[in-house]
Amino acid sequence: MTNIKTLAKEIRRGWTGYLFIAPGYLAFIAFMLLPILFAISLSFYKVSFNLEARQFAGFGQYAILFKDPIFKQALLNTINYTLVIVPATIFISLVVALLIDPLGPRSQSFFRGAFYLPGVAGGVVLSVVYLWIFNPTYGLMNYLLGLFGIKPILWLATAPYSFWAVCLVVLTFTIGQPIILFLAGLAGISQDMLDAATVDGASDLQRTFYIRLPMLRPVLLFVLATQTIQVFQLWEVIFMVTGGGPFNSSTSLVYLIYQTAFIGGNYGKASAIGVVLMVIIMIFTLAQLKFWKQTDV
Repeated sequence: MTNIKTLAKEIRRGWTGYLFIAPGYLAFIAFMLLPILFAISLSFYKVSFNLEARQFAGFGQYAILFKDPIFKQALLNTINYTLVIVPATIFISLVVALLIDPLGPRSQSFFRGAFYLPGVAGGVVLSVVYLWIFNPTYGLMNYLLGLFGIKPILWLATAPYSFWAVCLVVLTFTIGQPIILFLAGLAGISQDMLDAATVDGASDLQRTFYIRLPMLRPVLLFVLATQTIQVFQLWEVIFMVTGGGPFNSSTSLVYLIYQTAFIGGNYGKASAIGVVLMVIIMIFTLAQLKFWKQTDV
């Protein structure tokens, strides 16, 4: 009871501060928390376009979901996208940041803008560009292959290639933000520490592995977590480039949610997929946090 009175006193004392942060919290509740709770509740019902005509199904939607081969394929594809795109994004952006870091301020600003620009353009714009690049008749990729005597490839209509085509498009606009974050982390490393290592005879490669990378681990954790969440939510590139084909070989969970809800009209099943996706993202994120805490981030 004493704690409640103390809390009420603190709220009355700082009520003006709470007014300033109230719009942000109200927006979060209205546009994030309530829709999540509604989707969770909807996942326990059989419901189509008419939301009023719903039938309670309990966990039946989830039972049907895990027997669905298309859902299993979409889940596997999403995990594969994550395992390919996230490490590739971190590796490429880290290497580029290490190459840019020794440059002067003007050169760094130029390369920051150059690598961040595709992220500003967005996945939809870049997907349109890559539709021309992957065109089997007059696309740039098949033209380059033709220079080496290789026959044209149906990049977007062949199962192994469509997956890698989506990965390439996503990589184009996901490396910009990590590069800027890594450059900011590198700028925060004490130059005295690097100079001391140089005096002790350490090479640039040794300074990178034993000083720069350990000091960048908090940034690495943030990039790893945000990139994982971003890739798990991948759908616009699939929508624009492959349409989930061929034979669902490039379908992701979010694209399957779109197909199930807005094309198939099965909102209950789509909500169940969304809940499963949310749980998977939480598990991946918590596992990453636990791993990095064990390594003394």
